[in-house]
Amino acid sequence: MTGFRDELLSWATDEATDCKSIATLLDSYCRLLCRQGFAIRRCNMTTATIHPLMHNTRHVWFDRATDAGPINPAVVVARHQYRFGESLMDEVFFNAGAPQNPQFLVSPFFVIEQEGQLHEAIRPEGEEQRFPVFNDLARLGCTDYYGETLRNFSGLRQCIGLATERAGGFGPEGVGQVRESLRFLSLLLNTVIESTTKMTLANVYLGNDPGQRVCAGMIHRGEVVSIEAAVWFSDLRNFTASGEDLPPEKVVERLNDYFETVVGAIHAAGGETLKFIGDAVLAIFPVADDIGPRVACQSACAALRDATERLARLNERLLSDGEPALEHGVGLHVGTASYGNVGGSHRLDFTVIGRTVNIASRIESQCAQLGATALCSRAFADQAGIESRSLGRFDLKGVAGPVEIHVVQ
Repeated sequence: MTGFRDELLSWATDEATDCKSIATLLDSYCRLLCRQGFAIRRCNMTTATIHPLMHNTRHVWFDRATDAGPINPAVVVARHQYRFGESLMDEVFFNAGAPQNPQFLVSPFFVIEQEGQLHEAIRPEGEEQRFPVFNDLARLGCTDYYGETLRNFSGLRQCIGLATERAGGFGPEGVGQVRESLRFLSLLLNTVIESTTKMTLANVYLGNDPGQRVCAGMIHRGEVVSIEAAVWFSDLRNFTASGEDLPPEKVVERLNDYFETVVGAIHAAGGETLKFIGDAVLAIFPVADDIGPRVACQSACAALRDATERLARLNERLLSDGEPALEHGVGLHVGTASYGNVGGSHRLDFTVIGRTVNIASRIESQCAQLGATALCSRAFADQAGIESRSLGRFDLKGVAGPVEIHVVQ
């Protein structure tokens, strides 16, 4: 036992500390057990998560490349597979329907969640098994299975199951060693999960790039950077007035329909959604080393075309349900803006501000008056190289000097 404990401590304080994701940590842990003679053939770990689209993640480690098997597509948000040398990791993100999935209800993990742990022998291939998945494990040559609910301080449920092909199974001493090792894994796993959750929440509420900057330490008031970007500002027309006749839950539902439509198009074109301002959307298409102003503006135009098509499909559904169609206006401009933290000393906001943003917003406000769905500045039209028609020069509220506005064809 002392030798195993020494190896465990060495792993936990050295190799494992370099693991920055659940996948790499689980791979490292399984390799540790294999080095200690446990002959782990397959390891399955589930982790509850905090994400608007996902209920939990599942990571399955195989000691060699293999077919990871089918999963009910109705409960899957995304699925990825990774190779770590000769081993394979199957990573699956599940939606809220996963706990009711028939596959889960007849799995060892259902028992583990109910009872806290499970130690069950895997019978030879061809014999009746307690769980359907044990038939697969028996074909792999597995002899024994141990699983438990992991201890954690995150409040998120974590369960793990290990299948060994060692002759005689884990044995009483082996189960004790595995249980001891899982305490160390839990500590390390919680650190990884806390970091992942922090990044997830920052990305969901701030956007990918702002979230990464905040998590990396860009958190001080007045800490801003200057960026060049194409700026998108869109706003629903007459939504506030029409919302007076709708119950609150229907107003939220319609807003979400609109935001899903626009944000989906913006993200598909490489843009970054920064703000939801009432029923308006503020987004940017940043200029980078490999993305010049022309490409950034063309990406914004691609998002506009996509959003127009998506909104048309949404309106077909709304009209078929007897509800009014949604209309919006879009303003586009390109230039330099300040990007970073503003606000009070104890309540900050990560956003983009400056003349470029003001112009995009004021251009959008002219859409209804000028009878157009999408307008842009001449600077934007020239950079994008798009077909457009000038409507003249306009004095915009809060903007020094007239701005030439074009209709996006």
